[in-house]
Amino acid sequence: MLNDEQILLKTANLLENFDISNKKPEKLLREITEDELEVIQDVLDDLKGENLAFNDLFAGKMRKVIDFPTLDVGSDLGKFVDAFKVQEYDVDWDKGIVSGEKELDELSNEDRLARLLGPGRGGEAPPGPKKRKIQMKIGKFFAKIADLASKRDVIAQKVIDHVKKTDRYANPIRHASQLTGTQIEAALNEEEQKRLRQLFDQLNMYIPNPGRISGNTADWATKMAKYWQTNAGYIKKEIKNLKNDKYSMIITRYPIDVMRMADFENITSCHSPPSRGQTDTSYYKCAVAEAKGHGAVVYVVETEDLLHMTNTSNIESAEQEIQEGEVFVDKTRNLAGATSWSPTGRPIGELLSPISRIRLRQMRYYDTDQPKRWDEGTELAVPETREYGARIPGISDRITAWAKENQEKVIENMPKDEDDPEAINLNRFWMFGGSYEDTSGASGRKKLLSRLIGKPELDLIGYVRQNEDTENNIDVNLLGSLEAQWEAEIENITEEWNNRYAVTVVQAWVDDDGDGGLSIQAKWDVVLDWDMAEFIKLPNSYPPSVHAAMHINEYYGDIFDINEAFLNKTKIDGVGKVRWGCRVNLEHPDVLNEEYFYDPDGLNEACQKIDTNIDDKRDVFKHALEEFFKQNMWMEGGEYIKLAREIENSPFESYEWDVRYDGEHPTESYEATAAISHDFNPEALGLDPRVLFDLLDSRDWRLAVRTRLLKSAQIALDTQYHLDIENSQAVVPPTGQDIKYTLTFRITSDDPDERVKLFRELTTGEDSDMDDEDNIKAAFNNVMAQFINARQPSHMQQNLDERLVRTWKGFLNR
Repeated sequence: MLNDEQILLKTANLLENFDISNKKPEKLLREITEDELEVIQDVLDDLKGENLAFNDLFAGKMRKVIDFPTLDVGSDLGKFVDAFKVQEYDVDWDKGIVSGEKELDELSNEDRLARLLGPGRGGEAPPGPKKRKIQMKIGKFFAKIADLASKRDVIAQKVIDHVKKTDRYANPIRHASQLTGTQIEAALNEEEQKRLRQLFDQLNMYIPNPGRISGNTADWATKMAKYWQTNAGYIKKEIKNLKNDKYSMIITRYPIDVMRMADFENITSCHSPPSRGQTDTSYYKCAVAEAKGHGAVVYVVETEDLLHMTNTSNIESAEQEIQEGEVFVDKTRNLAGATSWSPTGRPIGELLSPISRIRLRQMRYYDTDQPKRWDEGTELAVPETREYGARIPGISDRITAWAKENQEKVIENMPKDEDDPEAINLNRFWMFGGSYEDTSGASGRKKLLSRLIGKPELDLIGYVRQNEDTENNIDVNLLGSLEAQWEAEIENITEEWNNRYAVTVVQAWVDDDGDGGLSIQAKWDVVLDWDMAEFIKLPNSYPPSVHAAMHINEYYGDIFDINEAFLNKTKIDGVGKVRWGCRVNLEHPDVLNEEYFYDPDGLNEACQKIDTNIDDKRDVFKHALEEFFKQNMWMEGGEYIKLAREIENSPFESYEWDVRYDGEHPTESYEATAAISHDFNPEALGLDPRVLFDLLDSRDWRLAVRTRLLKSAQIALDTQYHLDIENSQAVVPPTGQDIKYTLTFRITSDDPDERVKLFRELTTGEDSDMDDEDNIKAAFNNVMAQFINARQPSHMQQNLDERLVRTWKGFLNR
């Protein structure tokens, strides 16, 4: 058992080298020893193809090879990548940012009709769509869409309910987009109608091609966000390297391949052989039982390596070359081909190193609930869902699709329930081989069958039972002490979960009470990293580390032990990082759900709960911490939160500017605008109204006005930043002959703090004094004077900006 000092040293090393996004092993397959092989060699030699599992499925072969198209649009990863192309976005995968320029078309029903029919006499055309630049984190992008769609659906449901009550002849409405304007007006008040239009408009902006999304938009966005959360680390690292033919799958029932299912180096499993330090023989017996003809294993390999090893040009030909002997490298037994080894431990030679693996379990169904002979009945290969190794998205889906396609008749002839001919009678199913299940218990077996055959679990009646005769008859004779067994088990469990966790680190040890009693102690820490460049200035370690933990606890109760918080600088692959970490409070009722662990199985269940209740919430924790860092002005974005709060606590102290924001809570707000208007009289200016309209609608005018309005604020703050123009519009009011010109500036939470300060100084600042009616009028009139000056003959022009003279002289005199 490790002492406290050894545990501390091991933890420090783990945290120092812990990279949450780059957990891909260079060499996965580990080796069994000659002695371990000899224990079952005589048994394995007697196993012929017809005596092994899935002989019909394999058509008598030992190994099958199938493609694994990781970027095909039919795969999960392919669908995810293609979704951005369909909606016309660019993605920076390294930074996890989606961007694009979209159109926001916010019009009333009257304006929409006017756009279709054209303006009436004396009227004006409704404004066109606004250009909006979208640049967001991928997770936030899908969360925004899910939020908008959910809010839209809530209001739309009110309309749907009203239609059902008032019009029994109406066609069924399955989606909000099917609602008509008449139905909406009949069911909603004006404010609700306006809000529903806004939600539709914003969704159309974010998703310009909604017809390419199947099903409910909110559900789709939520699933996409979950997919990114689960696979972001792998996608960021491997997206540039993936192609449709990079990987292939070897489906093998060859006994040595099956026995070595847990013979991996950087992927832990309790099925590992004793040479791996595993002393609990029950799990090793499980692997041997599978190898004795009751299971199969799917290994993911690089296609190029497979073709090179077999000296073939396609996977169909390669399959024919790997039916005999071992094909996976084994350094310990010095199998042919592994002639040398790279510095990372990867073999250089002919044999293969698997990238990932997943199991195929053997089930059989019978004509009766109690079969007379076990070898009768119909055999079924059922894929597990848990993957070991590099977590390439889509492994489980690909092998499940293969198993379903190649077992259609077997699935079709499954025994049905006597009372419900559509339901499958699971009481006539048995599972064989090893007792350990990745998806455990009767409920787990039902889930696996449901996934394979594509039927909901409610259509599966009864329970799949398990036959453990083969495993029970194995005498491995490699038992160790209980304490040694527990130490080996918890080492495997913690290593496995530390590989699976994204930001969580678990430490566990066996506690001997000195009186013959054993228990397991464990602790979990959450570790979050940011690039140093994301910070304006670095906070001190204490007390900010504690205050950051307290900030999260304000939302979730005492979920973190604030006394164990830390904040420091570190490096990952030479890149400077800011790291925050804290101990999880196991006493919090939402952490372990008031369940405690005393043995290895309990520890594994606790790790699973931590995965769901803590690790899966990492984005929420990180968002809360970024909110804390921004509020304290350590990270960009704090100024915007401050600004949103000031606007929320209206009236905002701006006298002349119309300052608004999107109405979200300040920490969730994304956008704020400031609009200013000025009236121009064409007659007083000596301009034809049409010329004045063209002038006010020009790009040079917008830029010139922006420059003039921002000048004093830029000088006051000593900055070169500008503000983005959201809208520039000239209209003729119903009263009078003046032309009303409005310029709207836009600021977002993604803008640098210095731009937010410029926004505030412009609209409220005393130093720049641009929140003053006279100064604003002077600014507009000064710019107009420059443009009017360009209209004069050259000898009468004042010495104004030469570029403006050149640009506008021809325009104004046309």
